[in-house]
Amino acid sequence: MFFPVTIYNAEGEVKKVLSAKMLHERHWKLFHERETPPFITKGKKREMVKDLKKKLDWEFPEIAERHYQ
Repeated sequence: MFFPVTIYNAEGEVKKVLSAKMLHERHWKLFHERETPPFITKGKKREMVKDLKKKLDWEFPEIAERHYQ
């Protein structure tokens, strides 16, 4: 279940309101995109999310160093 989200700017004024319906649709769209098996992407190169890559490089620096040399 999703609830409406209100986004405020620095002055405390309402900047945007995200409806529960929009959040629900966005969630399931992203879910299905991420669950698509790689062989269905028809040769498209799958890229790692930048934040995830940074986190993994930070946690395992020895692997990152070997990869970039």
